Amino acid sequence: MTTATPPLDAGCAQLQAELRTRWAAGGRPGPEPCVVPLGAADALARDGDPRAARRPSAGLHLSARAVLLGPWGGRAASAACGRCLAMRWQRLRTRSEREALEGTFAPRGAAAWPVLTAYAVDAVWAAHRAVLARAGRPPADGLPRVTRVDLATLALVTFPLLAEPLCPHCVTPRPDGADAALPVPASAAKPSPGTYRTRPAGAYPLPAQALVNPVCGVLGARTHLNPASTTTAPVSGSNFVRGYAGLNDVTWSGQADSYAASRTLAHLEGLERYAGTHARRGLLPVVGSYHALVRREGAAAVLDPAACGFYAPETYRDDPMVAPFDPDREIPWLRGWSLRAERPVLVPARLVHYSAGVRADNFVFECSNGCATGGSWTEAALFGLLELIERDAFLLAWYGRRPPVPLDLGAPADPRVRGMLDRAALLGYDVRAFDVRSDLAVPVVTGLAVRGDGGPGLLSFGAAAGLDPERAVADALSEVLTYIPHLPWQVAERRAELDAMAEDFGLVRQLQDHAQLYGLPRMAHHADGFLRAGPGRPLAEVFAGWERGRPRTSDLLDDLRLVVAELAAAGHDAIAVDQTTPEQRSFGLRTVATLAPGLLPLDFGWHRQRALRMPRLRRIAGAGARFTAAPHPFP
Repeated sequence: MTTATPPLDAGCAQLQAELRTRWAAGGRPGPEPCVVPLGAADALARDGDPRAARRPSAGLHLSARAVLLGPWGGRAASAACGRCLAMRWQRLRTRSEREALEGTFAPRGAAAWPVLTAYAVDAVWAAHRAVLARAGRPPADGLPRVTRVDLATLALVTFPLLAEPLCPHCVTPRPDGADAALPVPASAAKPSPGTYRTRPAGAYPLPAQALVNPVCGVLGARTHLNPASTTTAPVSGSNFVRGYAGLNDVTWSGQADSYAASRTLAHLEGLERYAGTHARRGLLPVVGSYHALVRREGAAAVLDPAACGFYAPETYRDDPMVAPFDPDREIPWLRGWSLRAERPVLVPARLVHYSAGVRADNFVFECSNGCATGGSWTEAALFGLLELIERDAFLLAWYGRRPPVPLDLGAPADPRVRGMLDRAALLGYDVRAFDVRSDLAVPVVTGLAVRGDGGPGLLSFGAAAGLDPERAVADALSEVLTYIPHLPWQVAERRAELDAMAEDFGLVRQLQDHAQLYGLPRMAHHADGFLRAGPGRPLAEVFAGWERGRPRTSDLLDDLRLVVAELAAAGHDAIAVDQTTPEQRSFGLRTVATLAPGLLPLDFGWHRQRALRMPRLRRIAGAGARFTAAPHPFP
């Protein structure tokens, strides 16, 4: 019995033969067209693609519905290959397609499919000739292009392609050895002493079409605008990222007063998530057990994961996704930089890239805690540490029941704050702000929106940390306002599910569960410390000590050193690990993951709360303190 040729393979053979005939009849212009199937094998796997040898140099890629021509036309410095294209394309497929391609399923399809009519072949040949004619004239941005020919409609569309940093044909990983150059903090000129971003968000040359398009977008297939929002002009997008728990829908968004500004912020956040989910720097991790590395490099050069917190023993007993840390088990490590000691330090890879990991290092599920992007390594490290301090302060106030200090928003100096308060009022919400600092002087502000009529969507929290207290207030309130237009509807849609969570906190398992749970009016008593905080105090009075001592120089390095010194005075190191991808580097961006061992880490899922077991919570709360026995509401 003869086994039938898989449809895509048969289609490739047909298209190859048809194009070869036209190529020969047309005087053999350029090299003979080379066609490979797209969507019949897992292009993301290092092995297992039967077309792996031909794919990088192939110029035509046949999928079930279209033919992709390229990459073509880019400059040598931006070169990408056919394997880069296949990997980008596959990441944009639906969940079911990706599970089929990347799982153990054998691809199947209808007979004689895709349909390659004579008209379709003519269209592909015409596009191929046009591509050959343009190949020697690189576009202004220098990026290679991919042209898609739709086999059903014959519509053509062309998109820029960014090279894939995980492509096994283009990149040979090198060891992350002790001799590898580590980025260290350096001076970074500020536009003014009170400005903490070296460049505005819109100043980076982001190739929007290469970042988001349905053929080879780095971040996703499309962005979504939400014209129904009455508080901001939100733009969002998402893509599937494979992690240790399967395919996760990783979202990214921007919230500003215009869609153009929001789109830029969304792209920047998407790039930050792209860098944080998986290591894409072409480095092989150091592999070894904690005990073995300590013996080899010294205790000061290896971060003890215990300092960042573990789950409760019963979590490791009952949760099949995690296992206790074993200091004698080999796991992957990445080299970071201790900002306090000014020396390299090895950090468990699991604490740096939050969608990566192997079974041996599944002792914790990290999220994007402390990951930040900036125009320099110094800027990214500063904002990463500020995020760690923000989340630590919020958790100390929530779990440790530290009384927050209410802030007077009656006469804000920043006109944006007045506008945000007015927009919230139109939605029926009263917005408040609180100073939630503990032993760290860096300003941390929690924002809280309370629905005036007490209905669903009752409470919405947000937080921000910053060197400028007024800016921290504005950023915290801005975060709150992004959620309140949709919170009542979200609560109504999940009402039965959320009510069950209110009865059994063990059902709180995902990020959105935490914030939406406090949309239930019945959960308000857990937030009494915020709701009954009393009248607000002027910002100038609350932050007077900080304002007297903080630096006002034109070098961002001075601000970073201040934050590192604050952490060190409280007994905490500050570690930064480079996450910058090649794409980000070409745009002038840097991304780092920062860690401050001992600060309370933010976790999602009631049974995965490291903060409740951290010594810092008990030390700051004091002897005999009672902790809030309810999940945090951090969004």
